[in-house]
Amino acid sequence: MGTDRDWQSWGEKSPYYGVLSSSRFSAARLDECAESEFFESGEAHVRAVFDAIERREGKTWRPELAADIGCGVGRLAMPIATRSGRVFAVDVSPAMLAEIKYNCSRFGVLNLTPLASDDALSRLPGVVDFIHSYLVLQHIPTRRGMGLIREMAGRVSNGGYLAFQVYVGCNASAWLRALVRLRYWLPPVNWLRNVVRGRPLFERPMQLNVYPLGEIVSILRRSGFSVTEFHLDEEAGGDFESVFILAKRSEAGASIYNVYS
Repeated sequence: MGTDRDWQSWGEKSPYYGVLSSSRFSAARLDECAESEFFESGEAHVRAVFDAIERREGKTWRPELAADIGCGVGRLAMPIATRSGRVFAVDVSPAMLAEIKYNCSRFGVLNLTPLASDDALSRLPGVVDFIHSYLVLQHIPTRRGMGLIREMAGRVSNGGYLAFQVYVGCNASAWLRALVRLRYWLPPVNWLRNVVRGRPLFERPMQLNVYPLGEIVSILRRSGFSVTEFHLDEEAGGDFESVFILAKRSEAGASIYNVYS
């Protein structure tokens, strides 16, 4: 997804850093302590999401089928698997999928199926009860990512949940935004940045894209997600406004009644 070749490269060279962009998770520095921190952070995130769903449902919630889109090495997909009947772990990078298979083997996760991704999620079988995507969409060009959001919304079963995160605003100055975009399209600019930051010369840039929140709301409304929560945050040192969206599908194509009107 996104710049597919970039993510294939990250998966081959530094898959954990590709998931969480902190130097302690780079291939050169990843040790047992950092790896434990990496996976514990995934467990904490998934626990918080399921706790939020269970508060709304008023009972323990265990989806029969779930999917993690942009699964990487399984930081989030494996904790989802412990709370689900079966999980589909979807990613564009063959190297990431190979690593998640390895991690499932060593952690004893038996109900997770890795799937190669495309924009239509064509390998995802039918509808599922829970679709999740976190720290993924900002790395995908906006138009392409909006199509993926539509696909995810259309793949959630009635009564199921969609949980995903997007950047919806950029607080950086105009010149900095222009410089960042230049890095994507003019490799020498990125090479110079890598040298200044002490990174490998040809390390690929990670795109950071902003999404139109109004259009996302429209997609959710038209897809029958009548119960939707928005959790606000900031990312990248405050340069980006981030929203985590948790939405329940009540009936596909439903006309949503606003209880506050």
